[in-house]
Amino acid sequence: MMKHTSRYVWIAALLMLVVVSLYANVIRERPTAENKSGHIVIRWYTVDETGVQKFEVLRRAGTTGDFRIIGVVDQLKGSNSMYEFIDKDAFKVTAGIYQYRIRVINGQNPPPETEIVTVSHLSSAAKRTWGSIKAMFR
Repeated sequence: MMKHTSRYVWIAALLMLVVVSLYANVIRERPTAENKSGHIVIRWYTVDETGVQKFEVLRRAGTTGDFRIIGVVDQLKGSNSMYEFIDKDAFKVTAGIYQYRIRVINGQNPPPETEIVTVSHLSSAAKRTWGSIKAMFR
């Protein structure tokens, strides 16, 4: 009896490892996000896109609350590719901190998502105002 139980434990562990590695092999590491020219640029790199139908880019303002889909990338490039999504609407949201993640649509339910990446963003108007305030104290 004990022999069979340990065999089932090993099989379950192996299956879990396979499922985790299937997701881990889609996107390499976590995505990056940077404030660039008044917009936020989100980048991610893939390893194996087998079975991937599309990527959804998710954002939330601040560090709490729900993520919303702000974009879909369905023009797949194939394995070992770099993807870039430019969030041009971030400055329209009031918060200065944004969090992003990428959802992989590949038939799994629920669809796997990457780790959260955080970026601080100031719109051009906020930068100019801050620059003016700093100039007053020089």
